[in-house]
Amino acid sequence: MTKLFLGVDLGGTGVKLAIVNEKGKIIEQNSFPNYCPSDPDEVVGGIIYHFNKMKNVKKLCGTGIGVAGDIDQPKGVVRFSPNLGWKNLPLKNLLNPSLPKPLMIDNDANAAAWGAYWLETNGKIKNVICVTLGTGIGGGLILNGQLYRGVEGSAGEIGHMPFEPYGLRCNCGSLGCVERYLGANYLSMQAKEAVERGGSKIILKLTEGNIDKITPQILTEAANLGDELSREIWHQAGERLGIVLAGVVNLLNPEMIVLAGGVSLAGQLLLKPLRETIKKRAFRTPAKACQIIVSRYNQNLGVVGAALLSK
Repeated sequence: MTKLFLGVDLGGTGVKLAIVNEKGKIIEQNSFPNYCPSDPDEVVGGIIYHFNKMKNVKKLCGTGIGVAGDIDQPKGVVRFSPNLGWKNLPLKNLLNPSLPKPLMIDNDANAAAWGAYWLETNGKIKNVICVTLGTGIGGGLILNGQLYRGVEGSAGEIGHMPFEPYGLRCNCGSLGCVERYLGANYLSMQAKEAVERGGSKIILKLTEGNIDKITPQILTEAANLGDELSREIWHQAGERLGIVLAGVVNLLNPEMIVLAGGVSLAGQLLLKPLRETIKKRAFRTPAKACQIIVSRYNQNLGVVGAALLSK
């Protein structure tokens, strides 16, 4: 009998649910929007409601949930989620009576990394770093074929590594975090400010004159239409991410870095300057050994990874 698992990807803009088989194939899925800051009662209620609408619930052997934030994985507590606005939320206790057990709660980037390990490499590449680029920026570490969480479960927080010592304040409370310079909202804000100064007729056309509609997807579309402002924003983002990941390459010497999330869909606009920067800044041997790819399973990596965590 085929075993099925429930995965939940709880992010800053939406919540995805998927029933997944042992090979990571999605059998059934559902979703609903989320907003920041989020009301925990509404999110918990939404997960239970949408789960109960699914057809294969009686065949499930467990649940895995990936949440954006600092997670106490053994206890299933969200210690701190800057984007969701949650502190010390006992999420496992709130959901445990209603979802298939065993129930596991983990950081969403850890879930995405576990998904990347199995979906992208079929478990054959043993040292994989996954970087999720969306509203927030997260990282998950697969070292020697094992998910590495660190002493308190906080390992892999690439988005909250210091980038500018006295830079912009991040939602986490610190200054100059990577996320504050490369997250989706920052890239959109950067473009908005540039357009207000007189740049890009192409962006104005794509947003119908409403620059509040600017998103990374709009910037990608504009860049592909030849917009120089958008191309420059993506080039700068690639360089900055390359600086950060050059340090990761030198520190961990991974075989593969997998990029996921909406920002990664810029593709070569981001990858080209990123790869060039790593080549310049990282040690030659580990840089040459490291593949850098955009996930082929981008939209579902987190939810599938969460389900496979429960497996």
